[in-house]
Amino acid sequence: MAEVADFGLMIWDTKSTGTLSNVIELLTRKKKSVVFVNKEKVFKTIGSVDQLEDLVGCMSVHARSKADEKIRLFNRIISLKHEQSELFA
Repeated sequence: MAEVADFGLMIWDTKSTGTLSNVIELLTRKKKSVVFVNKEKVFKTIGSVDQLEDLVGCMSVHARSKADEKIRLFNRIISLKHEQSELFA
């Protein structure tokens, strides 16, 4: 999906690692996502690592831990931060 999409539009329950993984994959490809966070009833635009971290902040501690186990969430965020910092070096 991320390869052919221009952007993502998703509905997220703050638990699904599949949705979160798609957001991260799009961000890796320099593409934005608009995510409806069902729990908060708000739309969030994700086009930067800071915005991704804000989105992850919607998760419970338990859900973040599970996401880290399943999709290596924290490593992926660190990797994205590293990529962005290289753009400004």
